[in-house]
Amino acid sequence: MKDYLVISNDKIFFKNNEISSSYNDTINILEAIGKKFKIFLLSRNSKKKISFSKKIDRKIIKLNYLSILSLKKNKKINLFMISITPRNLINFLIIRLLLGEVSGYIYLRSDGYQEYKAKIGIIGYFIYHIMLSYLKKKLKIISVSNTIYHSEKELIVTPSELDKHWFAKNKKIQTDFPNLLYLGRVKVEKGVFSLLKLFKKMKNDFKLSIVGGSKSFRETSNISFVKVVSKKKEIVKMYDGHNIFILPSFTEGSPKVILESLARLRPIIVFTEIKHVKSNFRGIYICKRNSSSLEKKINYILNNYVRIQEKMKKNILPNKAHFQKELIKILDENF
Repeated sequence: MKDYLVISNDKIFFKNNEISSSYNDTINILEAIGKKFKIFLLSRNSKKKISFSKKIDRKIIKLNYLSILSLKKNKKINLFMISITPRNLINFLIIRLLLGEVSGYIYLRSDGYQEYKAKIGIIGYFIYHIMLSYLKKKLKIISVSNTIYHSEKELIVTPSELDKHWFAKNKKIQTDFPNLLYLGRVKVEKGVFSLLKLFKKMKNDFKLSIVGGSKSFRETSNISFVKVVSKKKEIVKMYDGHNIFILPSFTEGSPKVILESLARLRPIIVFTEIKHVKSNFRGIYICKRNSSSLEKKINYILNNYVRIQEKMKKNILPNKAHFQKELIKILDENF
């Protein structure tokens, strides 16, 4: 049986076999690995439960720099890094210093080139390139999409949180006016601020809910900010309460919100920068990043809503169990 030393830049709270994080996909990954392998975790600590919590079957052993030395005689240990960040790179260098050469994987869930460029400009592009160039010589790369990194076919996975609850009977929604939803992090690279600028230029009435927003944002008569929603029933209710989902990101790999919206039969609008997320799915519409194109796309969807939903019912969506099996198979077979 192999053991995995997982490196994450996320803040994680855990007690015995319960883990909590701001990112549900981090929990999903740890849950998958824990189904078959022993987990040692090196991450930022949270002193209290955060947004998403989950009890997993296998106890996670939390490490610090001193306790890493206890793994020196562990011949079964492999590395699993969640995303490339400066902190993760430093942790990797410390692990190599303490343990020597280690084999393992980097899990890429977004386009780091575009993400770092959106955060700090063109210099961010080169900073990420330096980190990736070094790490890919040491570790194999698991990617959620060939558009963010061209991995070998067997090292591509499709992250998903979908289970039977996402496919419960769909609720009808009014389509006489645009009622849009964005659910995710409110950061520059996620395109939320760009989206707000576009909406200010739009002529028609609309409503927009941004879930994951902060109290510091100023609400208007048609734009509302909602705190992070973490319970599955509440998330499903959010999708059901809106008629269009919009993903304004400048960079995405294989966003799970796309699958969630498709499962609830809510059409989706994305911009050209991430047109690859459309793949073969029905119900995803691409528009240019300007108010005129966005208005036309919204009107088209609302005017053809029933027909679009009927097409969406033909989508074959990957679920959580499938994703976890994909990941376990990779970790079990490649060393």
